[in-house]
Amino acid sequence: MILFPTTVSENDPTKRRPRLGLIAPASDILIERDFWRMGLAAGVDIFTTRIPLDMPLTPITLARLADGIAGATERLLPEETLDAVVFGCTSGSAVIGAENVAARVHSIRPHLGVTNPAIAAVAALEYLQAKRIAFVAPYTADVAEQTASVFTNAGITITDARCLGLLTDAQIAVPGPDHYHAVLSDMDTAQAQAIFLSCTTSRALDSIESLEQATGLPVVTSNQASFWHAMQMMGVDCSIPGLGRLLS
Repeated sequence: MILFPTTVSENDPTKRRPRLGLIAPASDILIERDFWRMGLAAGVDIFTTRIPLDMPLTPITLARLADGIAGATERLLPEETLDAVVFGCTSGSAVIGAENVAARVHSIRPHLGVTNPAIAAVAALEYLQAKRIAFVAPYTADVAEQTASVFTNAGITITDARCLGLLTDAQIAVPGPDHYHAVLSDMDTAQAQAIFLSCTTSRALDSIESLEQATGLPVVTSNQASFWHAMQMMGVDCSIPGLGRLLS
């Protein structure tokens, strides 16, 4: 067999699609589906790695996610360049802290843009000029309260809140749009300027359009906000119909 030498040129970042890294909990059922749905619509390639997350979801098990962030970053497309990375856990981001998440990513990739669902949701609400929100979280009360503190610490008022009391990602992935409609119908949204549906493994993305039509309020979800915020960081201008005012 005769081998012919081949010249391989380096990748030109101006001639490739934007690349978004995603660090997901190993137990998350829906985050990749949602990110690929948005990535395909926006012309963005998604690269995922996963880190262990013990069940049930508690502040203690969520805090342990921090130990896996650096290693997960190292496994994300190690021979190529990423344009940004999302740490894909809302409650975990609230427990660990945005600065700690970013520091662990930057220990491996110092100049990479980093976001997470908690700070992305705050940025999205600021973009929508929403200072008062109705807050829905699938977690138990202790996890929901820590997640809600991200918003109150940012000066956002929670006008009404519900937590579903679910203990695992498998349980959280079950409730669909009908369930979220029922929850919100029992809440006082009159004073709210937006609705936030927490958790990356929830079916919240599927619920956005119908909830916005029913309530007249913009609906922000963990995965939608994270993707939007990453696109802002990457300088990608995208419009995705059917996924709320934030992505319209």
